[in-house]
Amino acid sequence: MLKLIPQPQKIEKISDKTFSFTNIKLGTNDLSVEAQEEFISSCSLPFSKSETIIFKTNTALSDEEYIIETGNEITIFSNSPSGQLYALQTIKQILFQCKDKIPHIRISDKPAYKFRGFMLDAGRYFFSVEDVKKIILRMVLHKLNVLHLHLTEDQGWRIEIKKYPLLTEKGSIRKKTNFNHKPHSGFYTKQDIKKIVDYAHAFGIKVMPEFDIPGHSRAAIACYNDLTCFPRPLPVADHWGVKHDVLCVGKEQTMQFVYDILDEFFEMFPDEYIHIGGDEVPKHRWDLCPACSAKREALGLKTSDELQFWFMNKIKNYCKEHGKQAFMWSWDLEDDSLLDTDLGFTKCDDMDTKDRPFIDTSTKANYIDLPYGYISLKDTADHKVYSGNALGVEAALWTEYVPNMKKADLMSFPRTGCIAETGWNDNCSWNSFSDKLDYYYSYLDKNNIDYAKPNKANPNKLRAKLSILLFERRQLAWEGLHNIFDDKKIEKIARNK
Repeated sequence: MLKLIPQPQKIEKISDKTFSFTNIKLGTNDLSVEAQEEFISSCSLPFSKSETIIFKTNTALSDEEYIIETGNEITIFSNSPSGQLYALQTIKQILFQCKDKIPHIRISDKPAYKFRGFMLDAGRYFFSVEDVKKIILRMVLHKLNVLHLHLTEDQGWRIEIKKYPLLTEKGSIRKKTNFNHKPHSGFYTKQDIKKIVDYAHAFGIKVMPEFDIPGHSRAAIACYNDLTCFPRPLPVADHWGVKHDVLCVGKEQTMQFVYDILDEFFEMFPDEYIHIGGDEVPKHRWDLCPACSAKREALGLKTSDELQFWFMNKIKNYCKEHGKQAFMWSWDLEDDSLLDTDLGFTKCDDMDTKDRPFIDTSTKANYIDLPYGYISLKDTADHKVYSGNALGVEAALWTEYVPNMKKADLMSFPRTGCIAETGWNDNCSWNSFSDKLDYYYSYLDKNNIDYAKPNKANPNKLRAKLSILLFERRQLAWEGLHNIFDDKKIEKIARNK
């Protein structure tokens, strides 16, 4: 039996024949030049004079669906470039696994979910355009179709905004990162973003940018102090942890700032998805702020939590007016009844989202920055998509402790293989995935992708505890005491107003 990742929906044996496939030439197709070149270079086969892979249209197939029939030639039936692309990814694995003895089979395949994503946090550590392109190629191998770029953070603003140049001139630079005490900086120009989006589109991948608001905004506030409730000089954050200075949603100038940023995002990112953050928003400043108090009173709201719901709905509607489906993180929401049901969630836990569209980004399985002592490969493999109106799944790579591509690969693989399998056929389990693990490691080797070996990916109790202890040193970099003293300063300022 073929061991493929993600496993196709159906593989039928036609006969006991095998076929030698030693030369390659793609027939007429709808694929981008980049997608064709990537396939041909990865196969490392001599060029054939006659077509060895033939593409045929089948209008009965859905957008990402495909059928493969092997013989003296390989025939692909599809109804879109995406179907053609995914068929080629399957063929790549067959050629790698079977060498020159291709079985006589028919594969019928399509994804279980429309959204199969990978989230890269470029806010804490900046990843170059070339690194992002490498991540896109890793997504292609796994039939993932949405790149979620987390671009704004407390620790760094990573995207050029013409109307607010300080965001990158100052906001893209943090004095040091946790523990290594080295400065870190970097941002994407508009031209860089175009390169990323165009490259993603060449492989059928959509790009969902994230503008994280109203929390996680210290880098922006460091550049434009009036965006917060109590203006004062603040640096770009260089420590881990939730920051108490957030955007002041009671000020009209803050709202205009958000709209201006979104307008430039809309120009740079043409796909239908956008993420607007919404998680980990301390309400200490809002509870004391005259502008926020006045806004609550004007709107007839009782609490600062209700004020955030109003804000998220308003921003969601602005995105919707521009043809975008907005998502927010589902963190800390005991009652989401005041949030419009068409505001999607990237869902971190098994809370009841009723009919709300969501993407499964489980902290128990899909937060792949966490050490394997927290989330083992088995945990990821055995995770079942949360019940409800699931659009799909997403691997979430936060980067406070992921400074480069090597570490990104070690944390992402092999767990991303499980997430891809879940998103494609909704039938991943440790029993099925472990049977393919040796093959998967060899395929990652072929594609020059680093990964965690079995004793690290599924650590014993001692190794798990050590990995957790090492990771939890982040608590040493948490500004908890600073927040307590700083809150007292703000309370004093508020009393004197």
